[in-house]
Amino acid sequence: MRRLLVPAAAVAVASVIAGCGSASSSTSPTAVAVTVSASPVATATPLVPTPTPTATPALPCMPGQFEISINNQQGAAGTMYATFEVRNTSTDDCTENGYANLQLLSAGSQKLSTSWSNDNSMASPGPVDLPPGTMPLGASGATGHGFFVVSWSDVSCSGSSANTPAFWQVTLPTSGFQTDVTAMAGSVVCGGKIKVGPIKSAPYT
Repeated sequence: MRRLLVPAAAVAVASVIAGCGSASSSTSPTAVAVTVSASPVATATPLVPTPTPTATPALPCMPGQFEISINNQQGAAGTMYATFEVRNTSTDDCTENGYANLQLLSAGSQKLSTSWSNDNSMASPGPVDLPPGTMPLGASGATGHGFFVVSWSDVSCSGSSANTPAFWQVTLPTSGFQTDVTAMAGSVVCGGKIKVGPIKSAPYT
């Protein structure tokens, strides 16, 4: 009886060991692959301010079509004042700036003795816009025209010192446009000496 118990016990132990080995291999952990996706990061776009449009300045007047006339002439205390008016008759906007150049002419368009100087006593020079399509010269309340004053002495003028122009040859300062303007009666210029005011956007007062 003792001989049979030993093998039986050995068989039982072997069975238990085999069973443990089988259970251990069936429960081995399985590796799981995990994929991590990166979330996009929002980037702030800097705000660029929209530039404010600026007005395009008028171009300097180029030689072209202008009308110039004397719209007023009067005297005071021995000095004569003639107001010249300038109108742009072209199709383009432009500017004039400064002092017109004047030359006294005879009835035969001969040059008379003329000397002139700038006169800042009534105005200062600056750009004057001359748009196209304005009212005719001499029109009441016209805008967009240029104006300048020429003054001279007519006191004690006689003989060769008394220059009586039939025309004023006017050359505009910026464009160089030149034309002859008919002088008004009684324009006796002593010694041909004149003073010229700058071009303004309104009549002198």
